[in-house]
Amino acid sequence: MLTSLARIRSDDAATFYESRQGQRTALLLNDRLQSIMPPMRGRRILGIGYTAPYLPESAEFAVSGRLQHPQTQRTTRSQTRNIPWADCIVSSGRLPFDDLSMNAVLVVHGLEFTRFAPDFLRAIWRTLSDDGVLTLVVPNRSGYWAHTDATPFGHGIPYSSGQLTRLLDQALFRIEHHSSALMTPPAALSVTQGRLMERAGRTLRLPCGGVHVVTARKNVYAGTPLIDEKLCVPLPRQVAEPA
Repeated sequence: MLTSLARIRSDDAATFYESRQGQRTALLLNDRLQSIMPPMRGRRILGIGYTAPYLPESAEFAVSGRLQHPQTQRTTRSQTRNIPWADCIVSSGRLPFDDLSMNAVLVVHGLEFTRFAPDFLRAIWRTLSDDGVLTLVVPNRSGYWAHTDATPFGHGIPYSSGQLTRLLDQALFRIEHHSSALMTPPAALSVTQGRLMERAGRTLRLPCGGVHVVTARKNVYAGTPLIDEKLCVPLPRQVAEPA
């Protein structure tokens, strides 16, 4: 039976994170992110999607790149007042940053809203330094959070574990960590902090998490796929004749 929260539709991520459920969601996810992300002090980080509640203040340089999507393109004054990082709107296929310019990229409310995920990940690959780290928070296709419109995680395209693994492999990323988070259904966060369920789920490795939390690095030694001979454009053979 659906709860009353499940029948509510999320206006956008900014509105959600101003609510009690949104604040507790950010608290739970930040606990997990802090345990798996490398230290950001003195480093450059790019947040894509809607990362205002998650960007670390310790980074030397941080950018919040909100996607051009109804769930992520709006922000509120309370979430941008005295922010220690830059804020902008970006296109998922074209990131306006130099090659190898970021030490880390954090994607929350991003991958599920992109029109063509391989192009999005390749744009991130280009922006990351060779030793950089990509951190993804992606809705779990089999989790409760992907099946209610009450949160931003219920919008866009959710992924299974296998789909996410194949997608990152094809984009030349090597997964270093893959776990679940948000074990507590969103409706329950109105009456509980959810931390007990998070600890239990992490200890028992329960498959009921609402989101995948993944860290990956660039596979800089991966070979480039060969072009099919049938697709090669025939060129006229030129032979130099002696004078």
